Amino acid sequence: MSRSSKIYAYIVSVIGLSLGSYCVYLYFRQILTQSNSKQALAQFGVLTFLYIICRCLPIYIRDDYSIDMSFVCNLASIFCYGPIFSAAMVTISTPFIIIPTNTGERTFTHIFNREPIKTAFNAGNITTSAFIASLLYQKAGGVVGDFSLPQILLPLVVASFSFILLNCSILMLLFTLNGQGAFFPALLKNLWEFMPNIAASAPIAYFIAKILVMENGVYLVLFIMLPLLLARYSFVLYLDAKANYYNMVKTLTAALEAKDKYTEGHSHRVEEYAEMIARKMHYHPGDIDDIKVAALLHDVGKIGIDEKILNKPGPLTPEERAVIMTHPVISASILKNVKLNDAVREAILHHHERYDGGGYPDHTKGAEISTAVYVIGVADAYDAMTSDRPYCASMPVERVVEILKEESGKQFHPKVVCAFLEALREQGVIS
Repeated sequence: MSRSSKIYAYIVSVIGLSLGSYCVYLYFRQILTQSNSKQALAQFGVLTFLYIICRCLPIYIRDDYSIDMSFVCNLASIFCYGPIFSAAMVTISTPFIIIPTNTGERTFTHIFNREPIKTAFNAGNITTSAFIASLLYQKAGGVVGDFSLPQILLPLVVASFSFILLNCSILMLLFTLNGQGAFFPALLKNLWEFMPNIAASAPIAYFIAKILVMENGVYLVLFIMLPLLLARYSFVLYLDAKANYYNMVKTLTAALEAKDKYTEGHSHRVEEYAEMIARKMHYHPGDIDDIKVAALLHDVGKIGIDEKILNKPGPLTPEERAVIMTHPVISASILKNVKLNDAVREAILHHHERYDGGGYPDHTKGAEISTAVYVIGVADAYDAMTSDRPYCASMPVERVVEILKEESGKQFHPKVVCAFLEALREQGVIS
């Protein structure tokens, strides 16, 4: 961490943990003087227990992004009990959170094997965000313990959005100070990704809060969480199946490329470049997954091409070039019985089409095919020009960039070229 990011992390940690500790003191001093302290402590214990369980069961959507259901507990505490309860719950929960890592091994992150500053910063971030969101909930007209509709709708939205906004802002500022990207683009990206989570969590939090204050509501809430945990388990199974499918595609690609030492790793590099372009062009995560699969499989048809032609150490004859040009059609034929999205099939079949219509196999042009196809085309061409082949040596990156610019609007889609060059600049590949 940079010096400025360390100072910032310590400030957030001190503020958050001080606030949380003070709220713990205030909460228990207040509760122990009440006549119904036993019921109040039971409610606090159940919601804190659920919060810990949710934090300990994250779902990894991808390597750098996970979600959990703890947001539901944060909101429920805001609706039911207010800022002191919310901050106290997060603070008391922190030492008991044990999170499985996303390494494929049965390892866990907890308070004893994680850097203290990271644990303190995360706790301080969530505590502060929950406390301020709870205050804003009341400022927007929300009344703690009152769940009347439609009066609660605006405060509910304010609390939900402000919690996520504060939480993401505090975290993104740390990354910015540490030189890990610009603040506002990262913040907007995270807010966009969290929107479905907010939309799904807020109604659940409302019903949990309303049930929790009912007679025997403590037990009813536990019953409600069971189907939610079952839904989480089903979603994890879906993600595991999706990951296994993706790994099988990568294994197939590696097996195909093993027959040609010159193209070994080509499909994986094309996948990386295509993903860079797609992210820069703000594709939906699901569409990015389709592009990655298409990139991995785009040359699968070369398995049907004679190795003498594939590995010929010189220029191809017109007849040999005609044979090579059949590989997209062969790919489509090989994969016709495989369950793939139409977008993936289109990208595999048309990745050698040109923007001006001079490509193959169908001589499509412009908007006749999707922009995603041109993403694969640019990524494929870039890797081909920067890699050694039997018939030519690799070109310097500077020369390849010149060619991409020259062919923008001709062979390549202008927007795709623009996005790729911008991504390369951000990666430090070009200036």
